[in-house]
Amino acid sequence: MTKTIRIVPILLFLAFTTACTQPKIVIKDDVTIGSVATSSISINDERPKSDKEYSMGSVLVMSDVYGIWTLGDDMFEPPVPAIFRHSIAKEINTWKIKPTAIHIRLKRLKLEANHQASMLASSSTQLGPLGVAIAETMHGKKFEMDLDKTRPFVLGFIDADVDIRFDNSESVTKSLSVYKAENFSHHMNVEGRQVAAAKVINDLFSTFSSSMQRAN
Repeated sequence: MTKTIRIVPILLFLAFTTACTQPKIVIKDDVTIGSVATSSISINDERPKSDKEYSMGSVLVMSDVYGIWTLGDDMFEPPVPAIFRHSIAKEINTWKIKPTAIHIRLKRLKLEANHQASMLASSSTQLGPLGVAIAETMHGKKFEMDLDKTRPFVLGFIDADVDIRFDNSESVTKSLSVYKAENFSHHMNVEGRQVAAAKVINDLFSTFSSSMQRAN
């Protein structure tokens, strides 16, 4: 009996094996460590499962998620929710009038590494870089990003409702949507992807936290 060699499963296995060996993205202590906020911070995480878990997307060139990885909460050290909470606590400590409580309804928080343009260029396909367009289609919004669409990039975005309460019974409620993106050189550049991801998550959370202050 003649055996048939199936190329696609082999490619998927190799890509999966490579993804599993990716080192964690370590966020430095000076980003996450600070004096502890006295305000109560509660975060109701309503994100879809696909925002939280690592995924390698697809190696099939016609797929909408070709070359698009979801980095996932646990790809970072500390994990993404812990970094997010620390960022908010540090921001609150800079406020002249501190709230008694902050409640956040977290609807979306996702970080992606989009390797599509680089992978398409490497495979000599004529499809062209589609990464930004696909990201916008997947997330249902227009990203006005200052980046090179011919190179891979890390994209982070967050959508949340924030309720801030003070001692005098005053409360402020605001919906916030923030996104950040950063290029790196090539889809095989692991260190470059890590540096870009660290910058994106730091800038994303810093901008979100400072936007809470403007809501006050």
